[in-house]
Amino acid sequence: MIGVLVTGHGSFATGMMSASKLIVGPREKYLGVDFVESDSVDTLSDKLKQAMKSLGDQILVLVDLAGGSPFKTAVTLKSEFPDKKIEVISGLNLPMLTSVLLEEKETMEESVQNAMEMGSVGIKQFKKKPKPHPVAAEDGI
Repeated sequence: MIGVLVTGHGSFATGMMSASKLIVGPREKYLGVDFVESDSVDTLSDKLKQAMKSLGDQILVLVDLAGGSPFKTAVTLKSEFPDKKIEVISGLNLPMLTSVLLEEKETMEESVQNAMEMGSVGIKQFKKKPKPHPVAAEDGI
């Protein structure tokens, strides 16, 4: 089973985990790390390291935003765990997360592909469709 680690700014990870638990239920090898205002990047790094140590040999890290501290720290930590296969994906949304948690894939590559596909598929814009006008019935044949 691939471990899943969610991280992001503020209480993003806690919020995503709370929402996913309502939809998916509890899951093993699933942790979240928040990067709150009182944390330094070193504190974030320590929290992510602890999580990575406990999630097994394959870890999919799902992050809120590319280029931010949680993303850069997760990417940097990949090299500190050469014995683990760690992949980092940004742009986490709830469709991506629930799909990863519900559809366990055979390989890390399949999990990454699924996460990225479902993240983009889950982005929709609501557009109200006009009501069709009823066709007036004509008298006679």
